[in-house]
Amino acid sequence: MMKNKSALKLIANLITSIITVYLLSVSGCASRESKPITLSDSTIFYPDKFEKVFFEGISLSNKISKKTGKPVKPGTIFKLDDKAKLIASIDNIFSKSEASMIHIDWIDSEGNSFFRKRLDISPKDSVSLISSAISISTQKRDTGYYSVRFYLFRELFAEKKYRLVDSATYSKLFPLKDKPKSEKQQQNKITKKKVTKPKTNTGQVKADLILCKKLSKNTGKPIGVDSIFVIGEKANIKAVVNIEKSQVKADEQMKFYFEWIGPDNKTFYKKKVEYSTSDSTFTISNSISISPEKRQPGTYTLQVIFRKKIIAEQKFELIAQTKPDSLKSGN
Repeated sequence: MMKNKSALKLIANLITSIITVYLLSVSGCASRESKPITLSDSTIFYPDKFEKVFFEGISLSNKISKKTGKPVKPGTIFKLDDKAKLIASIDNIFSKSEASMIHIDWIDSEGNSFFRKRLDISPKDSVSLISSAISISTQKRDTGYYSVRFYLFRELFAEKKYRLVDSATYSKLFPLKDKPKSEKQQQNKITKKKVTKPKTNTGQVKADLILCKKLSKNTGKPIGVDSIFVIGEKANIKAVVNIEKSQVKADEQMKFYFEWIGPDNKTFYKKKVEYSTSDSTFTISNSISISPEKRQPGTYTLQVIFRKKIIAEQKFELIAQTKPDSLKSGN
């Protein structure tokens, strides 16, 4: 009986020692880990991996600007809409000397992951923004509080909460501040007066249009000027327009359009040509292929347009190649 009591006491002491060691070890690990901090934009940041890196937080937005590459109007409250999407993004702050594996995890209002994206960032990558997008249509999402999390090598380093609301709630939270109609119209007039530049009168522009097969490499002059052209594998038509403008401003920029119209009276090719000059006379050009794969015999039209007015026009014929008599007879 005494032996049993001694054994039980020994086991109890052993269990107590194990628990004590475990608690001390956990306490020691926790003390070494830095606590998460909340940034000014409400991003929750775990700085363990980024002690020497400036992290600006997670941006949430509906759009990324094509010009700047930055999020447009970032926030934390977004309206559910059938065509809307939500983009979570951070600046590429990762090492330029080693590869990084990033996971972006989208969490629903119940704490469940509903979409995850993996990105492998190479030191050679020139990407400046790391992002992931989801649909926030009414068919896919419900109103509520959500979050998005960013992981580096499967370790969480940043997360941000956001809210999805319906149209009525969004209108209450962000009411439109419309100006009186008369004031708006007046402001538009002032704005237009500020940005409107003096326009060139199309009557001041004269255009001489010719069609040819090509331009001489030596002289730059047209070769094979005609209005009838033979369809061929490597055949082209070159349109050359000599422009004369009576009044020219310094480095004036003008936009011309070459509109090629087929036998069905439909435009099959349209090319914009922007020309900047200080000379009163200059030349612009454009060309098309007339290979058998692209063109059929018939009557075509070319129009040169400036400020929505036709300043030059010419019709031309495309004809099929005629086979030699020896081929026709089968010899």
